[in-house]
Amino acid sequence: MDPAPGAIPAAVAVPAGPGSAFAAQARESRQHGYLLCPRQIGAGAFSRVYLGQATAQKLRQNPRLAADLRAKRHRLVAIKVVSTAAAPAGYAQKFLPREIASLNATYKHVNVVQLYETYRGHQRTYLVLELAPGGDLLEHVNAASRGRRHPGLEEEEARRLFRQIVGAVAHCHCVGVVHRDLKCENILLDERGFVKLTDFGFASCCSPRSGLMSTFCGSVAYTAPEILLSKKYNGELADLWSLGVILYAMVAGRLPFRERQPHEMVHMMKRGPSFQPAVSAECRDLIRGLLQLRPGARLGLQQVAAHSWMLPSTVAFISQARSAGQLPGLGAAPCSPRRPARPRSTAPGPPARAAPPPAAGQSRSSPSALPGPRSSPAPAEGAARGPRVPPGGHAVPPPRPTGRPAPRRRLFRLLSARPDKRPAWLAPRRPGLLSGLCLFQPSKPPASASGSGQRRGEGKGAAAAAPCGGASSGPTVSLWALSARRKPPPAPAVN
Repeated sequence: MDPAPGAIPAAVAVPAGPGSAFAAQARESRQHGYLLCPRQIGAGAFSRVYLGQATAQKLRQNPRLAADLRAKRHRLVAIKVVSTAAAPAGYAQKFLPREIASLNATYKHVNVVQLYETYRGHQRTYLVLELAPGGDLLEHVNAASRGRRHPGLEEEEARRLFRQIVGAVAHCHCVGVVHRDLKCENILLDERGFVKLTDFGFASCCSPRSGLMSTFCGSVAYTAPEILLSKKYNGELADLWSLGVILYAMVAGRLPFRERQPHEMVHMMKRGPSFQPAVSAECRDLIRGLLQLRPGARLGLQQVAAHSWMLPSTVAFISQARSAGQLPGLGAAPCSPRRPARPRSTAPGPPARAAPPPAAGQSRSSPSALPGPRSSPAPAEGAARGPRVPPGGHAVPPPRPTGRPAPRRRLFRLLSARPDKRPAWLAPRRPGLLSGLCLFQPSKPPASASGSGQRRGEGKGAAAAAPCGGASSGPTVSLWALSARRKPPPAPAVN
């Protein structure tokens, strides 16, 4: 019978007699503020992991531990007891300090197991770690495969977990730590189903100056081919290979390469993994990108995070937003923020100019040819409301009524008028909005610009393009840039 989600993992009974080794460990833990429970929840080559509980005095002394356990609403921890007497001298002097340094460097990441405290006893070293009662990833995959027709996790569940694993490995690489022992057994799950990367026993601090590594470590089924061939390797690229094996194990329910002999494993790696029909093409492409024999050809962590298989929910959100008209794109109107309408002034103003009567068969439109916050062109009589959208095309605006100037020409004329003659909606609402535009002054046309066949503001000579601020002003911006169909005026004469 499977344990309930969030329950304490299955424990192994440990003899706790007065003269046993566990009694000595419990006594040493009690002296440091922890109650050691005789329930073994994990084991290693030279270590044992027990369930423990922090006392109230320890919580007052250790703010880091108190803050984390307060959020978890319990006092349970995992205490790893490393026997320095039974372990080789190289392990106690080299690998154990690396593990402690790596855990301290990766502290405060939600997907990396937390190290709260370390203390020493008689021929023993104690590591107080964060408790992850959900078991490891291998147990989770095996439990999910029992009720499915195809072994492995659903791709949505595998995607959720793999994102967290990639985030944890990326955090380790950012602080200069390579794990070198990534496998399903070293990925734990907490009571909420979040990933917790653990077991940094083979971790090492890497830097551009450290160069390549040569230590053979890790499990054979997850080890990169360059390590199996006894070559010097890059630790970060070796972790990428292990990530590909972990992803394959999650979606397929088995390991991609099964062989005890390293040379036979290399031959299987050259042939590549085989996939089940239920695995999607995007997931296969991601796995193949990670399981590349040449280390430099493997996908980096940024490429993995930006892969199409990793971001299907984002793509779906964008497509839904475009279909709803919230994002610019095909078949959707571009979203542009519109300012709220300004309150109408009650002071009497100049009478509005009467609009010319509409042509026969056309309806009246708004007084302004440019739709503003308070006005918009009305559709023709008999026409359907809203823009016409042909299947698979852009929105087609309704036909423009004839007899009125084009909006671009209308805007040009309004901007060319004096400031007191402009409509209220054209007034600048923010300082400097129209300060860079050089408006023409048609009220005082120069003598050289009084031709009979010229429009307002299109006079020739230097006075037509004179700056608004006087002759001492800098370079000006004319309104010819607003009209793409007009030709630029001739160059001004130089006095």
